[in-house]
Amino acid sequence: MKQYPGISATATGIFIGGIAYWFQPYNQTTVLGVNIWMIMSIGAFLGALLLIIFLQEKPSRTALLVTLGVIIAIFARILFDTLFWDPTSHNLAPFELILAGFATAPGAFIGVYLGVLFNKYFK
Repeated sequence: MKQYPGISATATGIFIGGIAYWFQPYNQTTVLGVNIWMIMSIGAFLGALLLIIFLQEKPSRTALLVTLGVIIAIFARILFDTLFWDPTSHNLAPFELILAGFATAPGAFIGVYLGVLFNKYFK
């Protein structure tokens, strides 16, 4: 993966966003009783932490790419809903994307820098 260093972080973010956002109906914010924003935040934390521990990529780029992956997954869901179901749903789509960034970026950055501390003291 050294040839394409951002692919794993972006794919992790897309996977996290897909799990949280694709398995719930449009007007609900829970998946199996858990808030989707909590799933995205905890998923970004764990994904970034594991990427730093095992792949040892650049910390800030990893956190930003995990966040970008989540936003890409949400954008894909918005496109799917507006193209194939109801074009008037997601009329606040830019705010959904901004909220996703605000929900996942802190978790991703905390996970990245905890991974850096783990690598510094335990490897």
